[in-house]
Amino acid sequence: MKSVEIAKASGLDKKEVDKWIKKMKSEEKIDSPKRCYDSIKI
Repeated sequence: MKSVEIAKASGLDKKEVDKWIKKMKSEEKIDSPKRCYDSIKI
């Protein structure tokens, strides 16, 4: 999902979503299979 799609679905601000995505990427909890798309690592 794109961060915009996550923000829209969750009702959060896109900047807040981007901040959490960046944090989760650094903790290796999510992966970006292609640019601007994020998925949960299993």
